Amino acid sequence: MSDYYFEDEEKQKELKGVLDEWHGTPYRHHCGVKGLGCDCIHFVAKVFEEMGIFKWRKNIISDYPRDWHLHNTRELLCEAIERELKVEKLELNNLMNGDITISHYGKAASHAGIFFDEHVYQAINRVGVCKISFNDRLLRRQMKFAYRILK
Repeated sequence: MSDYYFEDEEKQKELKGVLDEWHGTPYRHHCGVKGLGCDCIHFVAKVFEEMGIFKWRKNIISDYPRDWHLHNTRELLCEAIERELKVEKLELNNLMNGDITISHYGKAASHAGIFFDEHVYQAINRVGVCKISFNDRLLRRQMKFAYRILK
């Protein structure tokens, strides 16, 4: 048995249920309310909060402008993931259900999603929470690496 949080079939089934409940939630910058609106990082954070992986607290995600990644090279998204979760950084080959995918738009990592059954669940501007095939050419072009949540 490894130390991967989602290696258990029951945990994967629970995660799939949570992801499906969020599916269709509209996109809304700096928000994370199921059914009402969320952006990509709040979506990921709230899913993992529902799974009991970490506890939400005020200002866990500081305020940020929509275009922060166009003007900054500091990897704030990666720093937050590494600070808040027990994770292992991965290459994009051989992902497992529950892994966090990270994409670069602009100068820094600025988009997160959750890998599940060869799809990436994510919140996209003007689309909302959806799932896109992991092999989608446009998605993969910007995706740089992933994180695996450990126990």
